[in-house]
Amino acid sequence: MSNPPPSSGASGPTLRVKTPRFAHHNVAFSPFFEDKIATASGANFGLVGNGRLHILQMGPGGLQVVKWFDTQDCVYDVAWNECHENQVIAGCGNGSLKLFDTTLNDFPIKAWHEHSAEIMSVDWSNIQKDTFASSSWDHTVKIWRLSRVTSMATIPAHQGQAYAAQWSPRQSDTIATCGQDGFLHVFDLRAQEMRPMSSVKVSETDLLSCDWNKYDSLLATGGKDSTITIWDTRQMARPVGQLGGHALAVRKVAWSPHHRDVIASTSYDMTCRTWNTSTRSERRVHHDHTEFTMGCAWALFERDLIADCSWDEEVHVYRA
Repeated sequence: MSNPPPSSGASGPTLRVKTPRFAHHNVAFSPFFEDKIATASGANFGLVGNGRLHILQMGPGGLQVVKWFDTQDCVYDVAWNECHENQVIAGCGNGSLKLFDTTLNDFPIKAWHEHSAEIMSVDWSNIQKDTFASSSWDHTVKIWRLSRVTSMATIPAHQGQAYAAQWSPRQSDTIATCGQDGFLHVFDLRAQEMRPMSSVKVSETDLLSCDWNKYDSLLATGGKDSTITIWDTRQMARPVGQLGGHALAVRKVAWSPHHRDVIASTSYDMTCRTWNTSTRSERRVHHDHTEFTMGCAWALFERDLIADCSWDEEVHVYRA
């Protein structure tokens, strides 16, 4: 990155970009290029109309849109291909997955369509780099391999909408899911029957997000009850910690790749917060958005650099 953003105070983001008519649902830093970000976006807040995959770039001129791809339905999530630096996959509102090459124009280079409802998350394995997972409002999680035209496995994950599916960063066949039924499940994909090897009822309301700690055997969850809960996967009978501070539902949780005790969260209260889980205290509250703050992601190459995105059509990048 030519000019990495300096440390900023609580007054505002270092970098921002607005995408008129397209509200954002999630954001992802490239694992190959330190200055590239992908965003999942949709017209009319994703309720009706087209979707768009934006490619953003940080540089001397700030944060800019350098490419976009339009889709028939809202794009709810994006993930970079872990084995190809120019490829990004989009999870769409019509149940399809579309793979785009950022060096080409207009059309996806590959597409899959097995889900019967909106795809809410897509996650690429950083261990089995040709494999990715998707979760959907059709209650299922599907496992895909890039070389195949059909899914490898379908997991009947939840009694209700499946909001997130996240690969373990250490165990190649382990995946965590969360859903509308308030459950957090951990699946071993080597098992003959697709039943969770561990499971916990986290909330009586929707569980919207989960993420693995990159260093320890911890999972974090966030949901409609506005609480972030931390679980040790070796013993999930009770949580090992809770973080409270959001006024409305927690939409996304994301552990830092650089600190074992730092996590970020976004919320319908229009904030993105970063937390120290050791002291159970807030590090920073970013409150510059004017609509629901939907997604966030940590940069892989720049310590403490974070991007968040909102229904206010803006993406912000700053140090947390």
